[in-house]
Amino acid sequence: MKSLEPLLRAVTLVGMVALAAGCAAPPAPVARAGATTAARTGGLLDPQFITAAAGNGRYEIQASRMAMYRAASPQVRSYAQMLVDHHTRARNELMALVRDRGMRLPGVLPRGKHAKLHRLASATEDEFDRTYIRLVGIEDHQADIALFERASREARDPELRAWAGKTLPTLRSHLEAARTLNAAMH
Repeated sequence: MKSLEPLLRAVTLVGMVALAAGCAAPPAPVARAGATTAARTGGLLDPQFITAAAGNGRYEIQASRMAMYRAASPQVRSYAQMLVDHHTRARNELMALVRDRGMRLPGVLPRGKHAKLHRLASATEDEFDRTYIRLVGIEDHQADIALFERASREARDPELRAWAGKTLPTLRSHLEAARTLNAAMH
C-alpha cells in the first residue's frame, strides 16, 4: 500500500492542475486589437504581449500553488507564495489595464505550459523543489524578463509600456531569488 502513495499523490495533483486550469477563470477570447487607437496603431506587439504576459502569469500562479503544497523546503514554499502574491497582483493590474481598452485576458495557458505543469506534478518528492526552481524560477523568469523588456521599449500603448517597465524589477527579483535557492540546493 505504501508503494501506491506516490502514484496516488501524482494522480491527484494532475487532477487538481487540470481542474484548476479549467475553472480558474471564465472563458475569454485572446486579447483583441482594435479597441482603441493605441491598440490599433500598435501593430501586433501590444495584443501579443498582453496574451503572453497574462498566460505566463496564469501558468506561474498555478505552478506556484502546486509548489506551496509539494515543496519539501520551507524556502521554496515561501518563494512559491511570493510568486502567487506578486503574479496575482500583476495579473489584476493587467486585467484593469486591458478592460479599460475593451479587451479581455485569455482564459487558457500558453502552448507548452500544460506540459511543464505535468512535469512538475509528476516530479518525485526528491526532485520537485529543484525542478520547480529551475523551470519556473529561472527558465520562465528569464523568458518573462525578455518579454517585458521588449514591451517596455516597444509597446505602442504608453500605459502598457509603463506597466511592463514597472513590473520588470519584480520579475528580476524573482529570478535572483530563484538563482539563490538553486545555488543552495546544489
